[in-house]
Amino acid sequence: MIDFHLTIEKNKIKQLKIIITSATKFEVEALKDSLMQNSGLNIQFHESGVGIMQSTFSIQKMMLVEKPNLVIQVGIAGTFDAKYGLGDVVIVNEEFLGSCGVEENGDWQDIFDLNLCESNKFPFQNLGLKNPFLKKFNLLHLPLVKGVTIDEISTKPHRIENLKTKYQCCIETMEGAALHYCGLQYQIPFLQIRGISNYVGERNKQHWQLKDSINNVCVKAFEILENGFL
Repeated sequence: MIDFHLTIEKNKIKQLKIIITSATKFEVEALKDSLMQNSGLNIQFHESGVGIMQSTFSIQKMMLVEKPNLVIQVGIAGTFDAKYGLGDVVIVNEEFLGSCGVEENGDWQDIFDLNLCESNKFPFQNLGLKNPFLKKFNLLHLPLVKGVTIDEISTKPHRIENLKTKYQCCIETMEGAALHYCGLQYQIPFLQIRGISNYVGERNKQHWQLKDSINNVCVKAFEILENGFL
């Protein structure tokens, strides 16, 4: 039995309340179907909505009301890194905020550059929102990457380069930081798992792999649950 370092008895592991959150229902349909026979595991699904504002409010409310033992965010992401193929699945170990700040003369300055927030003021660590629960819950040892959360799909080359260079990030999403911020504030274990659907900047959706990335991330999320809980 895995030691989850939670305040429950090991023989009650199936009584964990696990909530799977996604921006849209579409991203977790396959996973929900696969978990119909979940051996009594207490799993709920939560739709946070798209974007930082909606997802932060929704995830915070869910955590306060439901008080889950683990929240798993499942979804798709664009990648800045060509070493990852479309359809690959990754887990985010650190998130950055890429929308709150100012862009001047082609240079991006965030709230930390503007001295509006301290870079190491909880829950931030050196600008980022790090997941301290990965040793317990990355049961498949999937690749760990850095992510940046923004309220847009990046299309401008200079903007893409600014985000990639400043945060050394691999993927971009619209909800990742919301999960990390709320999870850290309430000390509720969380896991963000993403399927790579596209390369950042590519707007021709014929070149995206939405179906494969959604299917693959749902498969890996199911395997994590199967290995640790089912």
